[in-house]
Amino acid sequence: MWYWSLFALLLFSTTALAGNKVVLVSLDGVRWQEVFGGADPQLIVSPAYVKQPQLIHTYTPGQTEQLMPFLHQTVARQGVLAGDRTQSSSVTVTNPAQVSYPGYQELLAGFADPKLLSNAAIANPNHTVLEWLATQHSRQVAVFGSWQLLPQILNTARSGLLVNAGFMPLQQLNSERVHYLNELQLKTPASFAAVRPDIFTQEFALEYLRQKQPDVLYIALGEADDFAHQQQYDRYLQAIHHHDAFLAELWRTLQSLPAYRDQTTLLISTDHGRGQAEQWHRHGQTAALPGYPAPEGVAGSEQIWYAALGPDIPAAGLVQGEFLQGQLAATLAACLGLDYRAAQPRAAAALEFSQPPQLASGTAPVADHQGP
Repeated sequence: MWYWSLFALLLFSTTALAGNKVVLVSLDGVRWQEVFGGADPQLIVSPAYVKQPQLIHTYTPGQTEQLMPFLHQTVARQGVLAGDRTQSSSVTVTNPAQVSYPGYQELLAGFADPKLLSNAAIANPNHTVLEWLATQHSRQVAVFGSWQLLPQILNTARSGLLVNAGFMPLQQLNSERVHYLNELQLKTPASFAAVRPDIFTQEFALEYLRQKQPDVLYIALGEADDFAHQQQYDRYLQAIHHHDAFLAELWRTLQSLPAYRDQTTLLISTDHGRGQAEQWHRHGQTAALPGYPAPEGVAGSEQIWYAALGPDIPAAGLVQGEFLQGQLAATLAACLGLDYRAAQPRAAAALEFSQPPQLASGTAPVADHQGP
C-alpha cells in the first residue's frame, strides 16, 4: 500500500526491546507548519490574530529552534522526526472526521473508526493499545490529559485505566504537593470549560511518574488547540513553546530516574492537523466542539507529524516517506517488545527503527543519545 514506506514500516523485532518503558505525549491541534517552520510570517503580523505581540516577540518566522528548541536541538539530532511536507515527509490522519475524539481513537487504537465522527462524549467501543497493555500484559499504565473527554476515549468504565483528565483532582497520590496542586487547580481561572490549564496536567503527570514509575505513561496536552479555535495566534504559539519546554523537563526527569534512564522511548504526536492561511484556526469535516461552527472540509486537517527519541531510536533526524497516524499504537507496543497487530489486525504496522531510515535533505545523523 502507498503508506507503507520503503524506509521505515516493517515490524519491530519484538525481542530486542523487551523491558523498555514508553512515554507518549500528544499536543492537541499543533500544526506541522509551526513544528517544522516556526512562526508563520503572515499570521504573526496579523492584528486579527495577534492581540498581544509582546508574548511572541522572540519568535522569528522560519527559526524553528526559537519556538521548539528541545524538539530541534535534541530530538532532531538524537532521534527521528516525520511530517515536514516540504521535505517529502508526511504523516496522515485517515479518519474522515479529522477532529479530536476520532483522532485520539486512531492514535491509540491504531485504526480509524468510521462510526466515530464527532467529539460527542460517548464511551469508545474500541479497545486501545493502552487498555490491551494493561489488561492483557499486566503493564502499569497511567494517563494524564487536559481535555475532559479522555475517560470516554479510553472507556475507563470498561478498561479500568487510571485516567486523570479535565479538572479531576489527583487522588491516587497522597503528598503535600499533590494536595496543594488539587487545591490550586480549583482556585485557578480556566480559559476553557472543557480543558484545564496544561500546567496541572504536566505537574500531576510528573509527580505520578516520580512516585509510581508506570511502564507506560500517556500525557495529552490541550491548550494550543483551544487558543487556535479562539483565533489567538499569539497564545497558540506561546502554548507550543510551553509544550516544548515541558518535553525538555520530562526528558530530563526520565533520564534522572534509574527506572527510566536509557531504557525509555519518548513518542510525540498530535490528534489532527489544521487549515492553512486564513483557515489556520479551523480543522475537520464535522463540528469540533459544541459552540464551534461546523467547518466544511478544511484542507490540511489530515496532515500531522510525529517524533521519537530513545535508546532504540536511530539518530536519523527528519525521515522521508509517507506514514499514518495509526502506526503509533503498534509502535508503542513494539517499544515494549510486544506485537499489537497480532491481537488487533486492523491496526497499522509499527514503525521500523532498527535500521536508520533514509534522511531528508539537509539532515545529518548524530551518533549518541545524550539528554538535553
